[in-house]
Amino acid sequence: MTELGNRLKEAREAKGLTLDDLQDITKIQKRYLKGIEEGNYDSIPGKFYVRAFIKQYGEAVGLDPEALFDEYKHEIPSVYEEQIAEPLSRSGTRKPDEGVSKFLEMLPRIIITLVIIGIIVLAWFFIQKAVSNNDAKTAVNDKQNNEAIEYAESGTPPKNDKTEKADEESTKKETEQKNDKKQEKKEPEKTQNIAVVATQGNKTTYKLTNADKFQLNLKVINGGKSWVGIENANNQQLLNATITEVAPQTLDLTNETEIRIKTGYAPALEIYVNDQKLDIPTTANVQNIIIQYEKTGE
Repeated sequence: MTELGNRLKEAREAKGLTLDDLQDITKIQKRYLKGIEEGNYDSIPGKFYVRAFIKQYGEAVGLDPEALFDEYKHEIPSVYEEQIAEPLSRSGTRKPDEGVSKFLEMLPRIIITLVIIGIIVLAWFFIQKAVSNNDAKTAVNDKQNNEAIEYAESGTPPKNDKTEKADEESTKKETEQKNDKKQEKKEPEKTQNIAVVATQGNKTTYKLTNADKFQLNLKVINGGKSWVGIENANNQQLLNATITEVAPQTLDLTNETEIRIKTGYAPALEIYVNDQKLDIPTTANVQNIIIQYEKTGE
């Protein structure tokens, strides 16, 4: 057994995982996992897969793969090849480009011309802005004069933004009062209930009732990691991923009647059902959780 294999095996045993558990978590065949622990890389097809399997093994038992690669690089096969440096020196000399010299001579004139054009454009912009402001002020004054004339002729004050806003607020207030009365007559909203209905070893069954939806949020805490696999009642796989702080998972399971969750490292995992935290056991790293969903009205 190599130093790397011994390090990985100790980390696996510290988490209470067997090779069968690790096979379920990583989806890597047990014989390849055993080959990694024994340092028998010839049993694995290709150097690329050796590094990939070591990376998945390390993540599943809570080790940093990059640190493993750096510390045990003398044991791990490399997939990189040295590149041949291209010749950097070239023979011969080139004559100065006469076109470049002429351009450098003309550069100061070009810069001065561009500055003058920029000044003219800015002046035109500010003049147009001043004219627009004057036109806007004139339009406002004309509107106020016309309203004053209408009021003098009819005796009815013209509507303006303030009066219209007051009317809208009055109408809105009346509508809100009507809605409040309607809501008072409604029955109080139902509160969802999720409770434990059975426990056997590391298997716990919950039942979700009084809920119009079934949304599952998976998070980890304190920089931890946890592999999670989820299947529905028809054994259809809904999720197979490693949950991290930067990669939480959210699933809408409203159309499911039952789901089965298997965790890789339960102490680091938090499960929320419709934003309500689920109190999951942490007596063992691997936990099997069943949630039965009874839809409202059924």
